[in-house]
Amino acid sequence: MLVFEEEYRLLSQEGHLTKSSLLAGLDSIRRANIDDQGRGFFYSGLFELSIGFERLMKIVVVLQHKLENDNLNPTNKQLRAYGHNILDLYKASCSIANKHNVEMKSSDDQQQILEVLSLFGTGSRYYNLDQITESPKHEDPLKMWSEVINSHIWGLKYSTRQKLEANAFRYTDKMNMASSWYPGRNIDGELMMMSEFHYLYHATEKANFHIVWTLVSLLSPFYSLLSKLSHELHNLAELQGVKQTVPYMYEFFPFFLAPKNLVLKRKKWG
Repeated sequence: MLVFEEEYRLLSQEGHLTKSSLLAGLDSIRRANIDDQGRGFFYSGLFELSIGFERLMKIVVVLQHKLENDNLNPTNKQLRAYGHNILDLYKASCSIANKHNVEMKSSDDQQQILEVLSLFGTGSRYYNLDQITESPKHEDPLKMWSEVINSHIWGLKYSTRQKLEANAFRYTDKMNMASSWYPGRNIDGELMMMSEFHYLYHATEKANFHIVWTLVSLLSPFYSLLSKLSHELHNLAELQGVKQTVPYMYEFFPFFLAPKNLVLKRKKWG
């Protein structure tokens, strides 16, 4: 059995790592766009978010196991059984949240993001290499994420979308590119006219703020859940008369409670 101080240190490190992964993921998603300079941030964002979500939910699973098993940790085999399947881990987290009277449910937009992150974590992160080695086992993560972007673009105000569209046509007309094709493809693999690229670039820039809010609001219930788990484990350790091995895990994630008005203005997270 780990000495108490060592277990506390390891859980603290896990908290820091999870926090850093999630913040880096939010930052990359905020900065990502469909041009050549911006599209790499989609990959780094999905990579960091898939790691962060997985680790966050495995923390929840570990703490609940300790609570139900006299402060004992799950075995490596028990924890590894979840693999990298974020959807399964989210379902497990929802079940645990229900036991502690914490409301945790996902909207359609949040569920769509969870599905992309889960597929990315379980294999689609290798999509490019799979394709060039003629082993197409997984879906294109950027094509899947383009659907997330599109749903959030449609969530923008109608007047905003109309203005972006007018600006795109005005710009391409001024530059004599109204009938020109963009020298590349959209992240979903489709060809684009220059006017479409101009519209989507600026629309994605605005939609990203709302995507980050969708992510933060998805994470928000975990703050309350980690708070309840941490305090109940502290009470259990006191009843057992042993040293406390669990940090107040929720304290690593104050950004889970960021209000919408601030999230929609925040440009940097990392």
